[in-house]
Amino acid sequence: MISVTFVFSLMRSIEAVIFDVSGVLLDDLYAVWKADSEAYEAFGFGKTESIEEFRMKFKLPIHEYHRSMGVPEEIMPKIEAEYRRAYRKYDHTIRIFPEVKDVLQNLRANRIKLAIASNIPSDFLREHLQRFGIDRFFQAVTGQYDCREQKPSPEPILVTLRKLNAEPNFSAYVGDMEEDIIAGKEAGVITIAICRERGYQPCWKLRRQKPNFIISSLSDLIPIVLDKQPRRS
Repeated sequence: MISVTFVFSLMRSIEAVIFDVSGVLLDDLYAVWKADSEAYEAFGFGKTESIEEFRMKFKLPIHEYHRSMGVPEEIMPKIEAEYRRAYRKYDHTIRIFPEVKDVLQNLRANRIKLAIASNIPSDFLREHLQRFGIDRFFQAVTGQYDCREQKPSPEPILVTLRKLNAEPNFSAYVGDMEEDIIAGKEAGVITIAICRERGYQPCWKLRRQKPNFIISSLSDLIPIVLDKQPRRS
């Protein structure tokens, strides 16, 4: 299913696609929820009882999420260190979405530049891409430690565009959180929201940011990027 919220009447061909990773390429919601819950419990802030509760509360950037949960500034580095430790316990539960490799292969075969702009810690990010054998598809990878700011700042996307030598109006960003759409709009790229049944945020949060496209599977990217989607003005 592809929903077109708004498409530029003079939209030019897409030459580069930049992806978020969590919830877009990788199904890692369970691991992130469990690690986050354990980190909070370890410092007396109480665990998040369910994935649904986590989905409703989680937001970016991470320090703003911690602040909204009542974590003092001085405790945040300790929470993050505990999160990293706990995350290692659950990273075996992470899976790649089944359509991902075929989509990436198709786009590369059509000479589309591919890249990553993610808030995942850079070392974890590169490990994941290698583990699932998809690192070879990307010409640029930008993780949390490669930027001064995190999404919803446009900096991760802008940094990645520079690495690709790509222009914003020829590029698209694919994300599954409203902060991804905000960042993409600020960066001046075409915004594509993927709304999965078990994504990081409910679909209504994505819709309220009015992305250019809303898709339910990464396979829906193909007609959009390869210009087979009906134009609307």
